[in-house]
Amino acid sequence: MLLLVIAALCSFSSWSQQDPQVTLYLRNPVQYNPAHAGLDGTLRATAITRTQWTGWDGAPRSQFFSAHAPAWRGQVGLGISMMNDVSGARVQREAMVQAAYRLPELWRGIRASAGLSLGFESAGFDFQHLEMTHGDDPIAFQPFNQTWFAAGFGMLVHADTWYFSMALPQLMERPLGQVQPQGSTLRHRYLSGGYTYEINAFVSLRGAALWKWSVDAPKALDLNVECWFYDVLSIGGFARFNEGAGLQATYRINEGLRVHYGVDFPTNGLMHRSFGSHEIGVAWDAGKRLVHHISPRHF
Repeated sequence: MLLLVIAALCSFSSWSQQDPQVTLYLRNPVQYNPAHAGLDGTLRATAITRTQWTGWDGAPRSQFFSAHAPAWRGQVGLGISMMNDVSGARVQREAMVQAAYRLPELWRGIRASAGLSLGFESAGFDFQHLEMTHGDDPIAFQPFNQTWFAAGFGMLVHADTWYFSMALPQLMERPLGQVQPQGSTLRHRYLSGGYTYEINAFVSLRGAALWKWSVDAPKALDLNVECWFYDVLSIGGFARFNEGAGLQATYRINEGLRVHYGVDFPTNGLMHRSFGSHEIGVAWDAGKRLVHHISPRHF
């Protein structure tokens, strides 16, 4: 669904621009919600690369990086995040700094945090080198590239086994291009939640969901279920309603290093035209974890 929205942007008639779709969003939540900054109790750096619609020329390619850590006795979290997304002749980039404040315990182990992200976004397109059906289209001869100030906000409520979050990664809206018809970036709303159920001391099940929507764009709902073994290996599946389904896995090489992999295949009209979308991620924890710092398990 969201992948089709991205493709539709190339038609010049779309009025909304979706954030890049990520299957491994649970492995890098600060990318869309700054309230997660510092919740892992140590310096955590995460890098993810996504190859979408394998086999298509000009298909979206996305890279994500984040690093965040707790500060001031764990009450504050600080971080950075960067994103690069290329789709055909379009480019979108982002560089943000995040700050989160962790509130005192609310009730029986329930905690909350709020976060703010500030930085810059850029977007551009250049269709001069593409073959045009209508050669008199003015947008084909006027490349666009602009950078602007960006801000986002997020909130998170969690306990040891569950969490619920809401976020607006883009508080401001911007037009894209100076000629008609043009597109625009719109506010995106994110709602996410998850729960971990321990079967025994070695095996646990985790379920999570992410709902994303913006004006004039299809809503997206991701559902994830995975099984953790010894807190070292996780294997699971997910479904993106009206769009696709796939698998994902995580392996903890040692206490500080983990690798992630996700693959999703379309279940819509792209089913017979793509070899799926693939994501590879690496996460690294540096330093000793704060003993008194409690974070949502596996999230």
